[in-house]
Formats: sequence, C-alpha cells, structure tokens
Amino acid sequence: MQPPYYPAGSGRLPETEALRAARSETGCTLEDICTAAAWLLRWGGSFCLVHKPERLADLCCALRARGLEPKRLRLVCRRAGDAPSLLLLEARRGGRPGLDIAAPLCLEDGTGRPTAELDNAYFRTKETNA
Repeated sequence: MQPPYYPAGSGRLPETEALRAARSETGCTLEDICTAAAWLLRWGGSFCLVHKPERLADLCCALRARGLEPKRLRLVCRRAGDAPSLLLLEARRGGRPGLDIAAPLCLEDGTGRPTAELDNAYFRTKETNA
C-alpha cells in the first residue's frame, strides 16, 4: 500500500483532487491507515507499505500504537551511494519486537540502466545476442 506521504498543511498541495489524496493526508492520516490495517488483519497478518524515509519515526510509532510491529525495512535509492527516496516496510499484527533491515534497493547502476534486481522484480529478462 502507498499511503499519503505528507501531513496536511506541509507544503503546496497538488491541483487535482486525485493527486492531493495520493500525496497529502487530506482525506485520511497515517494513523487512520494504520488503524484500518490493524482492524483488517488477523493475528500474525502482514501489512506492507511504501513511504518516505523522513516519516519513518512517525510510521513506526503509528504502527506500534495499533499493535502492528515493524518487522522488515528496506530503503530504496536511485543509485548506490544516493540518499534513499522511499522505504519499504512490512509490519506484523501482534509481532514480537525486532526489525530486520535489508540492504538498500538500488534502481539504477552506474550507467543509468535498471539494476538486475529491479529487472527481476518486474519479470524483465535481458536478452543475449547469440
């Protein structure tokens, strides 16, 4: 799931309603989304989402307050060495404390081409000329 990234009142809002709802917490908050996930999940169920790295502390607090324990975290960056632009997080309802932090997911190699891991994620294979 990709919840709205930014709290209401932070920055300029997009012009279209669809973009406003996708990017800013105008219709629901991060806490609302975590509450809904906790209500929908059975005990031991997983909730996965994409969010911005600068909201990691808010996200973890909102999840834990609703009985969802952050279990796996992976940062996403454009190239190796770049600052992360997104995070991928999995939380488990009723999970025990303990967070596994994976190596960053890099989207491009040094030449600007998609990495093999990204190609695999999208089921793209590289053809070879024989």
